[in-house]
Amino acid sequence: MFKEDKKVNSLYVHIPFCNHICEYCDFVKLIYNEEFAKDYVDSLIKEIRSYNIGKVNTIYIGGGTPTSLNIDLFEKVLSELSPKLNDGGEFTCEANVESLNKDKLLLLKKYGVNRLSIGVESTHDDLLKFLGRHHTFSDVKTCIKLAKEIGFKNINVDLIYGYKGHTLKLLKEDLENILSLDTPHISIYSLIVDKGSIFYNKGVTEQDSDESREYYDLILKTLREHGYKRYEISNFAKPGYESRHNLTYWRDEEYYGVGLGANGYLNGERYANSKSLYIYNKEYKAESEVITDEMAKEEFLLTNLRLEDGFLLPRYKDRFGIDFLEEHKEAITKLVKNGYASIDENNFRLTDDGLMIIDSLILDLFNK
Repeated sequence: MFKEDKKVNSLYVHIPFCNHICEYCDFVKLIYNEEFAKDYVDSLIKEIRSYNIGKVNTIYIGGGTPTSLNIDLFEKVLSELSPKLNDGGEFTCEANVESLNKDKLLLLKKYGVNRLSIGVESTHDDLLKFLGRHHTFSDVKTCIKLAKEIGFKNINVDLIYGYKGHTLKLLKEDLENILSLDTPHISIYSLIVDKGSIFYNKGVTEQDSDESREYYDLILKTLREHGYKRYEISNFAKPGYESRHNLTYWRDEEYYGVGLGANGYLNGERYANSKSLYIYNKEYKAESEVITDEMAKEEFLLTNLRLEDGFLLPRYKDRFGIDFLEEHKEAITKLVKNGYASIDENNFRLTDDGLMIIDSLILDLFNK
């Protein structure tokens, strides 16, 4: 397989602890326990050091809820990570409104975190309760105002749509409220009910595809009108505020993944860490898989075609040693003819309609 010879420039760090469990969440998470958290942070730092990571361009602390850590453990993690960021790098930390206070914001600022990703999920207090969130929209406004006063400019807010009780009228109000927060990045996801989540056990169902498309079209139209570019299916940003770390995933580039249940991609191999805290404290990795040429091509398209700009055709040829347009000539001709894809000089991308059925289009490309 032809591979790009690039240094690994991104590091993902997973903090699994939460103060409470949200109804829809299926991520690797644990209710916060001081002793467990202390042992975990020690193991996490050992794992980080085991990779002998030099400097990287992006660091992302996700969860779980990173801000659920007490101030001392939080500082221990941040002080370990801060020296690993290149000058001008992007350092993101996820946060929940109820656990992000002034002291933690000041600590984040002290250690060079320059991007916050805050879970808002809804701007209606009754729907927040349905989702299992413990904050109000008033809390959100207070939190973001404080973050801005402390000096954070690069802030993302998350929003969820497409669940019981969430009408188009409420979505429109959500968008108006989210826009009033004046953050340069907005991530909006339709509710996915995964096995293992509280919603799954309660029998909560997802929107059907036609209804979901109607909601998504409203989101896309509204945010574009307000100067946000949909640079990835679920992510919208003002110019220059795209998530550099997440672009690592969407461009199918390699990255370090550390922490309980974290995934990583190094030297052509994808790996997953143990989801058991007991096992993780002794042995990090649970499984790994060498990516074959065919798998690599499929993953490249599954990630890069999520981007509104698609990918450069010379990049595909440099990586795989073959011309993409020749390799999939028949399928590409059909996609372009049906208005699902476009070719602009050296760029291949999906159209708005194509992005809505990306999974089936990938299957067409690989004749599956």
